[in-house]
Amino acid sequence: MSSYDKVVKLACKPKAAPPKAKYLDTIIAATWSEDGAVHDVCKALSPRFREPNVIVVFKALIVLHTMIRNGSTDNILAYLSSSDVLKLRNVSSGNWEGYSTPQNLQNYATYLDARIRAYRDLKHDAIRVQAESNRDMRNSQSIEQDTIKVKKGPVKPAATLPARSKTIMGRKLRVMTVEKGLLRETKAVHRMIDALLECRFYLDDLEDELVITSLRMLVKDLLILFQAGNEGVINVLEHYFEMSHIDAKEALAIYRHFCNQTERVVEYLGVAKKLQNLLNVPIPNLKHAPVSLAGALQEYLDDPNFEQNRLEYRANGRAADKAAKTNGAETKPPPLPSSSTSSKPEPPRPSMESTTSNGNAQPNGQPTIVADFFSSIEEQQPNMFNPQT
Repeated sequence: MSSYDKVVKLACKPKAAPPKAKYLDTIIAATWSEDGAVHDVCKALSPRFREPNVIVVFKALIVLHTMIRNGSTDNILAYLSSSDVLKLRNVSSGNWEGYSTPQNLQNYATYLDARIRAYRDLKHDAIRVQAESNRDMRNSQSIEQDTIKVKKGPVKPAATLPARSKTIMGRKLRVMTVEKGLLRETKAVHRMIDALLECRFYLDDLEDELVITSLRMLVKDLLILFQAGNEGVINVLEHYFEMSHIDAKEALAIYRHFCNQTERVVEYLGVAKKLQNLLNVPIPNLKHAPVSLAGALQEYLDDPNFEQNRLEYRANGRAADKAAKTNGAETKPPPLPSSSTSSKPEPPRPSMESTTSNGNAQPNGQPTIVADFFSSIEEQQPNMFNPQT
């Protein structure tokens, strides 16, 4: 019996209340240790998932989720992804003693298992990477604001200015190339979001503290995960016309899935927005990639001159980059070759209102205009919630 058996047992005792902070603090501290404490904690936690009392199982899931969120994420997920010690997929929502089974307990276990499996495939945690990137962005903005203030005030030596974050490029999916696995990693993030969206704890008893605790952490995860997935889709769209036919076909499937998934995320966060006083989680009006481009993308993919168009587009892109470097001007997206253009009218600006139920807008615009639109797609993102929401 390890020294963590007792504290894990106390954290998961059959009382319908969230695990106490004094137990969680000890468990979280263990995750940062390099002496094998993560192994001991997970080994002590494993039998809690096979308990007949649903409170014990539910609290064990909450403890695990808290460990991943607040502890050493890499240490925990690296260990769990190399060993199926917890067997989360075996968590059952069948017959339990002493408690009415939460409707989404199995889905909660499936989501945490999906996050572990994603780490095994990607070798990093998408939520942690995106969260650190967000901090870098905020730090960068703060540095720029401080620099402006310094310039307006008395002149100070440059050494007194804070150094710009070196990990500003941590927006992994935003800067990743197709060759480095952009499509694969974007799909992995979308799979995690799909698993999370099944955890609809807001349909359970909202007076139950365990339900509220788990829903609070899920909403926080979703806010970060959706941002990561959205940046991946923006990157996919910006490179769509440079991809091979196989990659473009896969990219279009990713985009269609994103369109459907965005509707579900809006619904989920819409409920969380109404419950934000209860959850104590502010829900921002997130931006997301346009969801009405599927028709135009499909039209480009079906063009019989696809390969010729792609090669000409890439050649135009290299020429535009060279000219931009020579002139010191900002690079603009190269136009698509003339063989892919038509006399069709310009497509409307993508918006939530123009979205169809399956994300398949009718191809009522030419690919050239869509390609030009992609150059500023990050700045043109619509808001998730309408003002009336």
